[in-house]
Amino acid sequence: MALQERAVRTRETVLRAASEAFAAKGFLGTSMAEILDLAQVTKGALYFHFGSKEELAASIIAEQEKAARRVVETVVAESAPPLDKVVAITVRWAHTVQTDPQVRAGARLMTEWRGPDGGPMAPYGWWQGVIRDLLAEARERGDLHPRVDIDLAAEFVVSSFTCSQSLWGILCEHPDLSGRVRSLWQLLLTGMLADEHRAPATGPAPVAAAT
Repeated sequence: MALQERAVRTRETVLRAASEAFAAKGFLGTSMAEILDLAQVTKGALYFHFGSKEELAASIIAEQEKAARRVVETVVAESAPPLDKVVAITVRWAHTVQTDPQVRAGARLMTEWRGPDGGPMAPYGWWQGVIRDLLAEARERGDLHPRVDIDLAAEFVVSSFTCSQSLWGILCEHPDLSGRVRSLWQLLLTGMLADEHRAPATGPAPVAAAT
């Protein structure tokens, strides 16, 4: 049991070190030697758990996807209008990316690494499905303008959020990713809300308070 617990701790240590390196330098800019140095474990211990940099990257992305599903499941279970849930999911996920190095590393890896088989690693289809289902509920409630194409809107929300996330990674002097996402929603909701839910012309469209 003690050996098993030590192996688990070693694996977590390596993942944390790799996450820090990937988040800072990306996949191509990070070497296994750098990860080994950050983790402060033996070379044998590192390669026992991860045979290559690609395996490490795939593991970090898998953990990031689990974190994303936890955020979505938590928000969806809440008692709130579906459109508020859409906003809350993106704002809370932005906060998670900003504060969790492993999630931040996974987010960066998904935008710049194609994966071991050359295919895309990002689960954009899953994200779009989640957003689309909530937008469909919002339309049934009459919260969305009739002209809104929910498939196109879901694709646009995910792509806009992904671009905001990538830009935030470049403009590191602007640390508030959640604030950027709220600003994005101020613009998007102006065109999506049903007429009776629109704010006066002198003020911004409402954005759900989600942290």
